[in-house]
Amino acid sequence: MSEAAWPAPPEGRCDLPAALDTEVAILGAGIHGAALARELTLRGVACALVDRGAVGGGTSQWSSQLLHGGIRYMLTGDIRQMREGLAERATWSRIAPGRCRWEAFWMPHRSWPEGLAHRFGIGLYDHWGAERPGWPAELRLGGVPSPIFEADPRSARGPFRGATAYADLMTWDRELTRDLAASSEAQRLDFHDVLAFEDAAGELRTAVLRDRRDGTPRRLSARRWVFALGPWTDGAMAGWFGEDRKRLRLSSGIHLWFDPVPGCERPWAIRRPKGRILFVIPRDGLLQVGTTEREVDEGWVPILEAEREELFGALETNLPAIPWRSLPLRAEELGVRPLVAASGLTTHLSREAVLERHAHLRNLTLVLGGKLTTARALMDRLATDLTGTACPASRTAPLRVWDGQDPRIR
Repeated sequence: MSEAAWPAPPEGRCDLPAALDTEVAILGAGIHGAALARELTLRGVACALVDRGAVGGGTSQWSSQLLHGGIRYMLTGDIRQMREGLAERATWSRIAPGRCRWEAFWMPHRSWPEGLAHRFGIGLYDHWGAERPGWPAELRLGGVPSPIFEADPRSARGPFRGATAYADLMTWDRELTRDLAASSEAQRLDFHDVLAFEDAAGELRTAVLRDRRDGTPRRLSARRWVFALGPWTDGAMAGWFGEDRKRLRLSSGIHLWFDPVPGCERPWAIRRPKGRILFVIPRDGLLQVGTTEREVDEGWVPILEAEREELFGALETNLPAIPWRSLPLRAEELGVRPLVAASGLTTHLSREAVLERHAHLRNLTLVLGGKLTTARALMDRLATDLTGTACPASRTAPLRVWDGQDPRIR
């Protein structure tokens, strides 16, 4: 994997001991690893959270930053996955209200028949997702009145004749991941490389670690292990265990952040070919647009000029009244989605996750695929499987807010 994916560790020294022991060791401090740490803490089970970088510092900070039911699943017919996402959307709004914000997204239509289809499909989406704790009374769903639609500069000179508004939840995913970690009692070993493993009798026993801050060696022993490594899973399994099996296919998408455009107040979700959605979202004082999609071979890849050009072309085709190429570009980011390996285009692959029990290391579980919205539910299920204990409080207990402090570092 590329060093470009991993920034230099911060200054300071970690005061954790040279040898640590825990019940469950979690490798990967992204949304799944942090959610699992919280689930285990809620069940009173000791755990450790290990990552080569910072908590929430990998692909969990480069998603679309939406907790959504998946409006695109209306198009693919995956109603079960959509309804699961809608239920989890409500859960996030309950347990992390400070990290979530409800919005009325506009989906524009090009013709009267398309608009009618949107009204029907989006009506079902909002009906099944009617549980919306904290929904702002001023936001309106359904058909957008023509004067309001035409006042948005994105509607001018373009192919769209109107829009339908639907509900979804915006978040700040890196902060959400950190809050999950803060809501656990996990031993945090961020900025630690895994050098090797020791196993015996078909089970993992110990990981040999190196602190990236100062090179200090550490040994972590555990009874059970979970690898939640996201797009780095295949590379890690090859490097650590010599496995050449491809468990994942990786799909990258980019986001560009522009200066705000006056009059663009509501987020837009524009249907594109091959089931893709082009988002144009005002947030944090900027305008976020994305995303393209291409299959890649590794967990960190650079943005290609062809990707930028494709995205600019889509913006100019759909929203021609805005001078996209002359707007100041404030930031750009690329996220990689891990999809469970299958045939066909990545645009048609499910975002569902698989919990795989390793064939030879029987105390190792791998988290494959998945998405931000359903990470808590998936890790709730895994924690119940690991411990034999369900925890209804997982869906209601408020998250502790990450304060950025770590008493181990000095």
